[in-house]
Amino acid sequence: MNINSSRNSLLRARNLRSAKRSRAGKVISSKTSRSSSRSNSTKRTTSSASKTPTKQLAMYEQVEKSANSVQDSVEKMLKIGKMTYTDDETGKKAQENDKETLIKNIKDFVAEFNEVYNNLYDIGGPSNLAFNKTLDSIVSTNKKALEEIGITVSKSGELSIDEKALEGADFDKIKEVFAKEGGFADKICGKMETIENAASNSLTTLSKLYGATSTYNKYGASNSYFNGYGNSNYYNNYGYGKNSGWYF
Repeated sequence: MNINSSRNSLLRARNLRSAKRSRAGKVISSKTSRSSSRSNSTKRTTSSASKTPTKQLAMYEQVEKSANSVQDSVEKMLKIGKMTYTDDETGKKAQENDKETLIKNIKDFVAEFNEVYNNLYDIGGPSNLAFNKTLDSIVSTNKKALEEIGITVSKSGELSIDEKALEGADFDKIKEVFAKEGGFADKICGKMETIENAASNSLTTLSKLYGATSTYNKYGASNSYFNGYGNSNYYNNYGYGKNSGWYF
């Protein structure tokens, strides 16, 4: 897999979008009050109709950023998976250091995975929920192997780390799950590339829809926020109506 195939162009595009939106107004954080509205005991339901464009922009930006971060973590872990070690003290020390680094990357992976997973649910829409179902499937297939190294999945789909169990797990078992080409992390990485591209496309669409010079704090108070599209067939003409795969 060529993880870097589209990352540079995506990064440049993301930086340009961020610069434009910073001139338009500060996008609110997608993390605000998230924990108070979530339950780990049941699957979440979401209503995208209640999401303002400002919140959607923030959440899609977080999805794009976190999906990219997952790919970065996996790239680092796959490099560790290709390492070989000598049987002397130098080799043992190198192995200990790589295990420590791998565990750090796993923690980053889990944190960013959960960011993507939760934001996709919060945004809603068939395409986003389909991404989550695919992630659920990959996790479910590897559930036993994950549990053996101290990683469990909640009923709401988030990953959770038992740090002591992970640190005490066999290094080869950890590498089998997170540092092997074609393994769990590598498969998640492939899906994250697709998710990142989709989030980037959604950000582009939202920017065009509301205009790069719009002021987000006028939403709901001024028709200029919509650049004149509020009373037109713009949504339907561009496929954003109720039958669209994406919910804005």
